[in-house]
Amino acid sequence: MRTAPGVALGGGRYRLLRRIAVGGMGEVWEANDDALARPVAVKVLRAEFAGDAGFLERFRTEARNSAALSHPNIAALFDYGEQEGSAYLVMELVVGEPLSDLLEREPVLDPRRLLPVLAQTARGLHAAHEAGVVHRDVKPGNILLARSGKVKITDFGVSLAADQKTMTATGMVMGTAQYLSPEQAVGRPATPLSDLYSLGVVAYEALAGRRPFTGPTAVDIAVAHVNDPVPPLPTTVERRLAALVLRLLSKEPSERPRSGEELAAMLDRLVPQTPPSGVPVLVSHPQRPRDEFARTRRDAPEAPAPPRAQTPPSYPPSRRGRAGRTEPAPGTRRAAARAATPPSGSVLDAVRDAGRNLRRLRLPLVILVLVLVALLGAALADRLVGAAGPAATSSVQATGATRTDQYPRADAPGGMITGERRAVRETTDPAGRDPGGTPVPRSTEVKDA
Repeated sequence: MRTAPGVALGGGRYRLLRRIAVGGMGEVWEANDDALARPVAVKVLRAEFAGDAGFLERFRTEARNSAALSHPNIAALFDYGEQEGSAYLVMELVVGEPLSDLLEREPVLDPRRLLPVLAQTARGLHAAHEAGVVHRDVKPGNILLARSGKVKITDFGVSLAADQKTMTATGMVMGTAQYLSPEQAVGRPATPLSDLYSLGVVAYEALAGRRPFTGPTAVDIAVAHVNDPVPPLPTTVERRLAALVLRLLSKEPSERPRSGEELAAMLDRLVPQTPPSGVPVLVSHPQRPRDEFARTRRDAPEAPAPPRAQTPPSYPPSRRGRAGRTEPAPGTRRAAARAATPPSGSVLDAVRDAGRNLRRLRLPLVILVLVLVALLGAALADRLVGAAGPAATSSVQATGATRTDQYPRADAPGGMITGERRAVRETTDPAGRDPGGTPVPRSTEVKDA
């Protein structure tokens, strides 16, 4: 079957767009599922193997084994078909790159970046092992890294199921020599622990920047896996991580971790801040109050906590927080009273806040009351004076006394005292009576004379 951009498979449903990679048995293409309008990955048997019954059977085996697996860290299989003497697999399209491409750019990876990849791969392998499937070809090219940080295991082309009929001749080795386990190299059946050995080789390569065993031919590399000791990792690798990688590369399978699940848990403990999903999380230390930090240092002087920068809040603390939620600074009367106050409900807090507000407004209220009293007193006095004026005027007119609306000045003609005396002399007789016979009161000067 010819493959090219625009070629349709599955009765015109899957339209090839571009070739992504080429493997030992097939080509991987990015395609479009026209029926469901979604992108997919299509693995097509290479043209030189078309019509070969053995390779067709291997494609069918890969389809059956992949269809039996369902795990977030395993690329899902959607469909399988045969066309023009060839076969194809329709799988989940992982937007990202294989681990092999990343190692070509960065031969040595930071452990915090590598360990989540290894842990997710171990979990995916454990799910396959639980379903009775051994991958038998774990290598960086078959570990896909999505942009979201998710790991997807792919290419179960040489996988072996528990009830699967063997397809290899006696002494025939399946897998890639650089990542082959010792038991596979000597022709023994592969087991789930064989996949963990291969994952250990991947870990060694990512930490050291090189594979543990190399040679001019695949046979030489396989012999080295069986006989040669594992070269030590660089001293920059953390001691516990180095010990775990060497344990994975043990010649004897029983000395390796017992399962992929156990291996994933061990990897997680090495980097506790990284979740199993592999998505990086920013972890910040909680900020404690300054007085609590000082109290902790006093209580445990032999293991003081590392100092942390105390960042001031960008807003003033609330009244309720000042009342009870934060411990006040010692040495002040207000702090002592606040510390002695037992916690109360929201009603008592509201009453206490209202009392504080009234105490703050006490002086302005007193001043306002005094001003109002002064204004009322002035208004009352003004009314009393206005009421007494007409009464006095009417009483003077009733006695027939001489009165003017405005008293003249004393130094002016007809002043107050001079005018009084002149009026008395002109209107009274020597006996002190006015013409009408009414006695007229004398001035003080007359009485003294």
